[in-house]
Amino acid sequence: MTMNNLLTVDVEDWFHICGVSEYITKESWPELESRVFQNTLKILEIFESHDVTATFFVLGYVAEKHPELVRQIRARGHEVATHGYGHNRVYTLTRHAFVQDIRKAVKIIFGITQQDKIGYRAPEWSIRDDSLWALEVLKQEDLAYDSSMAPLPVIGNPHYPRIPYERTLANGILWEFPPLVKRTPLVNLPIGGGWGLRVFPYGMIRSEISKLNQRGHPALIYLHPREFDRDCPQIPLPWIKRFVLNARVESTQKRLARLLNDFRFTSIGAYLDSIS
Repeated sequence: MTMNNLLTVDVEDWFHICGVSEYITKESWPELESRVFQNTLKILEIFESHDVTATFFVLGYVAEKHPELVRQIRARGHEVATHGYGHNRVYTLTRHAFVQDIRKAVKIIFGITQQDKIGYRAPEWSIRDDSLWALEVLKQEDLAYDSSMAPLPVIGNPHYPRIPYERTLANGILWEFPPLVKRTPLVNLPIGGGWGLRVFPYGMIRSEISKLNQRGHPALIYLHPREFDRDCPQIPLPWIKRFVLNARVESTQKRLARLLNDFRFTSIGAYLDSIS
């Protein structure tokens, strides 16, 4: 039986970037050109052409501005999950502020879809050692799974599990779905999405997915709408941010097409249903 891998999209606009408040303030968001609708439609068309379904982690701010986009995602058979509301790194929030962010996003997003709450992904994979309390909040808020803990240095912890697993909390069990990484003697490499998916050799990515599948585990891939926009607005940012956002962005669509041709994919919710 061919293994289904996990295909995910963080539905956020081009200006939803963590750690750049001195360049883009939240107060400026309403004045900036929104491009998330048309860029997400491109992704939906690609998925439809390959007959594949995915999980779309929708930012509450985007859902509030573009409810029709959320309806289209759902109408095309995809899973809608939440990316929070305000695109804040979790470890910068108090527990109370995180609860309020989650509840606001859930009310907007699932009010549109009329579906049960399902899953969550933190901006910039920001549930890590100093914010593990957030997992208990997610369970408290009746979410079924999380996808916010990266087995990578700096943004996460390289010792985190690299495959989906059930995490035991004080208030129950929560599934965790990490992104695809490649372990090397020096450091884990972020090959499952963002700049890593675009920059590292495709053969390396394909090989790592195949190895996981042979062991009976799915690989998780993640995408952003801005990566499908050849005319994305540019603003002055530190060079590392420019690299992360723009390095080989023109290769995104070709790289995705190769993945969809080489492997099978489904949503996280469908995967959980298949193993329950």
